[in-house]
Amino acid sequence: MELRKVVLRYLDGQVVRAYAPLFEEGSDPIPAADISGVPLFVPLSGLKAVFFVRTFTGNPDYDVPMAIETSTTKGSGRLVMVRFRDGERVLGEIHEKTDTDKGFYLTVLDPEDNNLLVYINPASLVGPPSSRDEPAS
Repeated sequence: MELRKVVLRYLDGQVVRAYAPLFEEGSDPIPAADISGVPLFVPLSGLKAVFFVRTFTGNPDYDVPMAIETSTTKGSGRLVMVRFRDGERVLGEIHEKTDTDKGFYLTVLDPEDNNLLVYINPASLVGPPSSRDEPAS
């Protein structure tokens, strides 16, 4: 099982760098290991999201484009914008059959973004993911 770099972002604002495998949508708790290798089992209810990242440092000066109207998907998924309760927005792709009432994955499409994939706790969102065909929540 390959472990990937993740940033666990909690609803209370806490941020933890860790490693996690790709896990199934709807998983709860989230399997992970802290950076020293100690296993963690994180309840989804306490998380905003799990950000699968290229690097732990990222690029805080990078301005992520947020124009859903001009973005395109990589595959057969649906292009959506998710809006978190803390004001953060992420643009990406979800599979057509994704159950967004449970934890779900969003693939980040911007090749310059430090985030590759985001596992989202739907309770951390202001509403369901919105596409260019749907009004924003």
